[in-house]
Amino acid sequence: MKTQLVLLIYATLIKMKVVVRKDFCSRHAISERTFYRYMAEIVAFLHEDAPTIVVDVIEPDGKYYLKK
Repeated sequence: MKTQLVLLIYATLIKMKVVVRKDFCSRHAISERTFYRYMAEIVAFLHEDAPTIVVDVIEPDGKYYLKK
């Protein structure tokens, strides 16, 4: 399940769509802490694979998106 959720977040971001933390956590029955861990893995991957692309977040709404 973890791998599928990480890939789902990644696929959504790569399509230049926004991932809303609360909605994602609710829809997939995970905690916000788990979501943060998944995002950390994606950020680390992007840092190595595509360092010009960063994940940005709009707080307090928790809207994550890719920024070039």
